[in-house]
Amino acid sequence: MTSIILDAKKLAAEFRVSETLMSAFLDKFAPSRVVSDQHKASSEVMLFIHIPKTAGVSVGRSLREAFDRFHSVAWDNIPQSFRTVARSAVYQQTCRDERQVIMGHFGWPEMQMFRNHEMPMKCGTILRHPVARTISNYNYNCSSAHPANEQFRKRYPSLEAYVDDLPSDVQVTQALGFINSFENALEKLVRYYSFLGVTEHLSASLAHLGRSHGLQKLREYRENVGVKRGDKKISSEIVKKIEARSHNDKRLHDLIMRLYQS
Repeated sequence: MTSIILDAKKLAAEFRVSETLMSAFLDKFAPSRVVSDQHKASSEVMLFIHIPKTAGVSVGRSLREAFDRFHSVAWDNIPQSFRTVARSAVYQQTCRDERQVIMGHFGWPEMQMFRNHEMPMKCGTILRHPVARTISNYNYNCSSAHPANEQFRKRYPSLEAYVDDLPSDVQVTQALGFINSFENALEKLVRYYSFLGVTEHLSASLAHLGRSHGLQKLREYRENVGVKRGDKKISSEIVKKIEARSHNDKRLHDLIMRLYQS
């Protein structure tokens, strides 16, 4: 990767946030600024948000090996499954010092269980360019690998139909809930998260996670990798529609990409 110097002042101006906030963001997440074991803990319950089609299965296997205890949230019953595994993890934390991680497709609504009970949140996630993620997610849901593929294909017979129904900022909303500005998104990340990665630099992201969190066993795997469905070119109209619904997703992804190019 090309080495560049992260300039908080220039990045703050480019992303239209305060220099103080951008400096705090870089100090918390940039591999070039975070020291080894900066986020290491002897006892913790880390919440790892699996945004669909961001190498979650591969990362999950890595985390399963690295943490003392791994809790998986069921994709087909997220609220109840999250409450069950979270209660178990929190109880185990009161019994012994262990490093635990909860991973799944849960998001900001489930994470409020920790805030509501005045417990600290230590979170991590991996993002992907919104256009590539959206297309990959559509292809996966249409494939036999997804249990509900028939229902999905009936509802969305084409990529165009899926994109027309795409919610705004899928990744930011799952990780942070509603935001009223990009600055608000960075404030939440600095307050509640300790790791941000990108699928485009997955090796570097996992290396940074392991080094910054003291996870010596962290290894990279490649599982459940989507297969491209031919060489069909995606129209510029579809790309524009995805980007129009992913303004803050794209901005955050662009910013995190800078961290892994330094």
